[in-house]
Amino acid sequence: MNANPLGAKLAKLLSSSLDDPKLRTSLVALSDFYSVNAVNARHNLRGDIERRGTEVNYEFMYELEKVNMQFLELEAEMNAMNSLCQEMQDRLNLANDKTEALLEQTDALREQSKICQVRQTIMEAFLERFTLSESEITILCSTAMDVTPSFFNALEHLENIHEDCNALLITEHQRAGLEIMESMRTYRSISYEKLYRWMQNECKNMTRPDGMMEVREVTKRATQALKQNDHFFKLIMEELVHVRRNAILRAFIDALTRGGPGGTPRPIELHAHDPLRYIGDMLAWIHQTVASEREFLESLLSSEKRNKDRGQIEIKLPKPSPLRLAESDMSDTEIIDSLLDKNLEGTARPLKSRVEQVLISQANAIQAFRISNLIKFYSSTIDKAIGSEATLSKTLHDISQSSMQVFYEAIGKQSADLLRRPETPGADLGPTSAVKEIVLQLKEIMKSFDTSFVQADEGNQDFAPILGAIVDPLFQACEIGAANQNTFNRAIFMMNCLHYVQTALIYPFTKHKVEELEKQIQEYVDIVVVEQHIVLLKQSGLAPLIQAMETKDEKVPLSSVPNMDAASISAVLSRLGYFLGSANVDLTSRLSKIVSSRLAKTISTQNLKLFVDAYRRMCEVIEDPRNGYDSPATILVHTADDVEKLLVEG
Repeated sequence: MNANPLGAKLAKLLSSSLDDPKLRTSLVALSDFYSVNAVNARHNLRGDIERRGTEVNYEFMYELEKVNMQFLELEAEMNAMNSLCQEMQDRLNLANDKTEALLEQTDALREQSKICQVRQTIMEAFLERFTLSESEITILCSTAMDVTPSFFNALEHLENIHEDCNALLITEHQRAGLEIMESMRTYRSISYEKLYRWMQNECKNMTRPDGMMEVREVTKRATQALKQNDHFFKLIMEELVHVRRNAILRAFIDALTRGGPGGTPRPIELHAHDPLRYIGDMLAWIHQTVASEREFLESLLSSEKRNKDRGQIEIKLPKPSPLRLAESDMSDTEIIDSLLDKNLEGTARPLKSRVEQVLISQANAIQAFRISNLIKFYSSTIDKAIGSEATLSKTLHDISQSSMQVFYEAIGKQSADLLRRPETPGADLGPTSAVKEIVLQLKEIMKSFDTSFVQADEGNQDFAPILGAIVDPLFQACEIGAANQNTFNRAIFMMNCLHYVQTALIYPFTKHKVEELEKQIQEYVDIVVVEQHIVLLKQSGLAPLIQAMETKDEKVPLSSVPNMDAASISAVLSRLGYFLGSANVDLTSRLSKIVSSRLAKTISTQNLKLFVDAYRRMCEVIEDPRNGYDSPATILVHTADDVEKLLVEG
């Protein structure tokens, strides 16, 4: 160890690092102690540092005393504040004790207030649902206010109240329901009476004859609303019928006598000289009126659903009233049909009287039939529009029957004239002029019937009586006229007349009559065939042979019958060749008066076959050993096949 303290100290100083921050800070602080680096100052450095430390400590203590005094003041203030808080707490505890009952009462009142609010809400909803507001009462009952959409809203509310009261009657609130219904009954009566008066004035303006009037939505709603009151609805419908019936009747009379506005179209009665056009114009006017009137009534009375289906504005209606009687309910279609019937019944009488006047003067069957067809068409069409039970429909049925009666009377008179003066057949045995005239008339009638609107499945049934009334007396007259003719000529004449009529029946509705005539023609064909067969047998000389063959006793041989020996038969058959050569020509000549070549050919073919069959039977009898002919081959110059070949195939 170094004994020199100074050296040690120097060594310590020299070994110290001048980069030490603490050292640097200390040196900077010491630099402020002295302004000059004097020896005296360096010797007193320690004392100066200690003195400076003491001064700093005194300053610190002085400042700390000031802080202490502030803390003491703060403590006093905190104590005072604490006293005040305690005092306030004591007061609050005292006040809380005093207001506890008031708070309990306040909570109870608050709960009661909530209950009252709920009750108030319920009461307001009840009053809104079961009572009318002052404005609604004014709208419904005041005669000074017009009927507007708000009226129907109020009326709907009133009807809803009635319906809701019925729900109350089945609960424990029956008394309330009865009292509310009683109070609403007066308003309901007044409101419907007001609506009825308003609608009555509206009906008085519905006088346009063609029915093409614009029906306001408010009028539609009024009509629908009145349906809820049977009494007022019935009255307003009667008022509507009265107005519309008079308007339509006046329009019909004007159309007959005055024509349209400015004379266009011209009055219908100007065409009274042309019965078909006259009646057609009247019926067309009525048909058009039926269509326009139905459209008007549907617009006025149609339900909400129908209006929506047609794209019209929705009409909001009151709910059906529970007070309505179930048996008085009618659908819109039934109401419209009933109104159409009543509105148009005024036209029935003038129409019927004029048509009957025309029919009285009709003597022409064709014209009478055309008129009847026309009336029947419009009768069927109008039936579909207003129903068959309507007054106008019944009138049309009556005049349709009257027109058919006139037609049948004309046909009957014509038939009576034919039967009274029947026309005799001519030399050609063809149809008489009377037959041709009747057929010409029949063609016109069938043409008219064919162009009518009678359904195909009803045509045969409808036309059969007409056809019978015309044709049957004609054939009867033909038979009377041909009574003096021989059977052959009478059959040909009747065949020609039947065929002439049959060829005119070319329409589907005459099918049954054609078949019936075909059967009658076949009967006369059979007569002609039989008559001609007898002639052929006589001309050929076979008649006595065939007669003897058919009349002899079966036990007696044919050869033992007089004139039926082999020589007699051979003599007859030897002349058969000449007959066979000219038989076809002679037969055709005798059938030349038959108008139908088809029928003539049929008769000729049947006659030849009958002759061949008769000859074949005769050959078989002669060849039969039981009849006693020794050499049949020498007797039968011509075989049956030879005869058939010459007659049928030749």
